[in-house]
Amino acid sequence: MVQTLPQPDVLRCYFDDGFQPRLPAMSLRWEAAAQERLWELPDNVCIAGPPPHRFGISIRRRAHDTYAVRLLWNQTGLSWPALTRAELLGSALSPLLGAMGTDLWHLLDQPVSAEACLPRKAA
Repeated sequence: MVQTLPQPDVLRCYFDDGFQPRLPAMSLRWEAAAQERLWELPDNVCIAGPPPHRFGISIRRRAHDTYAVRLLWNQTGLSWPALTRAELLGSALSPLLGAMGTDLWHLLDQPVSAEACLPRKAA
């Protein structure tokens, strides 16, 4: 059974300096109904606890089914250079983003990043 999350209050928006380039992030306040649970993230990463109070995400499409993802979850910063659509949709990110009014499907349908198409420099 999928638990729906209440919509959080956005207390402030800011740029987190723990990432380079800096990551757009938010300070959130969740209702008491947003209970603790096990949050299953991509690559078998799990976080136990309530929804995040500090949250930021960047999803950049690198190829047809490859996404570079940077995630801020409270004090934890995670970065994945190559996740698939199925890995992202099967994670707790979809319901979490949905509670914030963001459709993960929409984020995944972006065009392939032009940066991913640039030739790499020889070593």
